[in-house]
Amino acid sequence: MSRVSIALSFAAFVAAITPAAAADMYGSNSRAPSSNYGYSDGGSSPAQQWAGGYAGAQVGYGWGEHGINGAQGGVFGGGNFAVGTNIVLGGEAEVNVSGQERASVIAGGLVKQSSSWNGALRARAGVAYDKVMPYASVGIAIADDTVKAFGANDTSTKVGYQLGAGVEGKISDRVSLRGELVHTGFGKTNHVANWATVGSNVSTTTLRAGAAYKF
Repeated sequence: MSRVSIALSFAAFVAAITPAAAADMYGSNSRAPSSNYGYSDGGSSPAQQWAGGYAGAQVGYGWGEHGINGAQGGVFGGGNFAVGTNIVLGGEAEVNVSGQERASVIAGGLVKQSSSWNGALRARAGVAYDKVMPYASVGIAIADDTVKAFGANDTSTKVGYQLGAGVEGKISDRVSLRGELVHTGFGKTNHVANWATVGSNVSTTTLRAGAAYKF
């Protein structure tokens, strides 16, 4: 199964289990609310409780094409707005530092493939179940793609796509935690290192967790 298929399967799984998870938050002896999932704070709907700007930090691990794997960490920020009672739409930007790398021997020489940073600009759409919001995202991604081999260093900046799915939950009016799975696709780059051409692909599937503060 491809990494894209795994990401899409994860999104379907999240959508299936979230209503039950939201109901569990009210306790085993209570009924989960229906129409607006019990939000009565100032008369606001569930979606309106998520509206506004926010910023946060995240950390995770990326599994790249050809074994270019490593930890990642960074910051993100964006804004949400409510559409009706439960729909939340928004936009988000992120930038991360990355420790993804792979070393191998080609034609008797050491070849190091790596990506040390990445970022994305994406749209998000979620369904607010009171304090829990599953969401999906799609956007444009950017990353560096570097090869060091045979005494040469060749770097290119790649532009591609990002697909993601996750769940975000409020732990207070202003603080939320999230977990998500994202896939970024960039395609293959042929790097010229002196007399050799080395192919590299920094497409990555990343599992990560984050925390956000709502302004």
